[in-house]
Amino acid sequence: MISNGTIKRLPVALVKVSCPRCGGRESVTVARGKDRLYGVPGEYYAAECRGCGLWFQNPRPPLERLADLYPAEYAPHVRPEPVALHRGAAEYLRRHMGYAGLKPDTQAGFRWTCLPVFSPVRKWLYGVNLTPHFVPGGKLLEIGCASGARLLYLRRLGWERLYGIELVPAAAAQAREEGFEVVSGQIEHNLSGYQDGFFDTVVSSMVVEHLADPFTVVGEVAKKLKPGGEFLFSTVLRGSLDFKLFGDYWGGFDFPRHMVHFSMADVLGLLKGLFTAPECFYYGAPADYSRPISWRRAEGRGGALDCVMFMLASSRAGNVIGFFMSKLRLTCRVSFRCRRKAWKS
Repeated sequence: MISNGTIKRLPVALVKVSCPRCGGRESVTVARGKDRLYGVPGEYYAAECRGCGLWFQNPRPPLERLADLYPAEYAPHVRPEPVALHRGAAEYLRRHMGYAGLKPDTQAGFRWTCLPVFSPVRKWLYGVNLTPHFVPGGKLLEIGCASGARLLYLRRLGWERLYGIELVPAAAAQAREEGFEVVSGQIEHNLSGYQDGFFDTVVSSMVVEHLADPFTVVGEVAKKLKPGGEFLFSTVLRGSLDFKLFGDYWGGFDFPRHMVHFSMADVLGLLKGLFTAPECFYYGAPADYSRPISWRRAEGRGGALDCVMFMLASSRAGNVIGFFMSKLRLTCRVSFRCRRKAWKS
């Protein structure tokens, strides 16, 4: 059996596809690039549907090869060290998100961070990292659970009935080793295996853009949630400042893994009729600038402005600058929190 680390160096044959939203067959290429992160060979293309305007990868790798696009060192599949829960965080989760019995891991930290004046920052932080409101005895599904890092975090917060779906078998196996009920394979197929109304909460971090048909998947999520159930997810949006600055080098394209390239209007349309109007939490990362700049410079296309931006993104000020840019909604990363609308009789 070939490991993911070997498969990633093999070429992937591409197939022409129709628009995943309207089914249209006519599209025009709007961007092209290669896999600058993990080195899957080939050139890849983003196309705009002539019918509805959706941007999607076309042609794209066939469905049976999607798992091969994620090497063993794929960053989201590498489980990070757990972060200690400080008392300010525990206090906010108890007061505002239903985690009544939650206790901190440490008494370290400043007591004044528990003051109400810091609540908006806490709300933003827990919106960004997709922390759900607690449901005693509730069932929670993570779509794209990778090696189980988020499920471990949620277990620490008090969730007991945790489920996961993960495309890559090796990552799913790591999550199962922690005792979670995780299935591997195509998300569309595995999601349909649950009963309608089975889950209280569904979480999905940076996954919808990886789906060949996110519109069908989100419709299935709505079916599997109870009325009023919470749906939390994140994605990257074109139209951000880094998208406009870097063009084909924009990190959000992430060829060949990202199948759809959403605008905010696309995401709102994805949810319309199924979920309440979402809360939106913008955020960024220094890598959104440092990576595209390094790619351009490596190909001899960087300029003086790139040098300045690279120094800022790589400095300690990078995260601070990113925070203020998120307040101006200039970042490409956005987390969403919404609830399933009541079923119609």
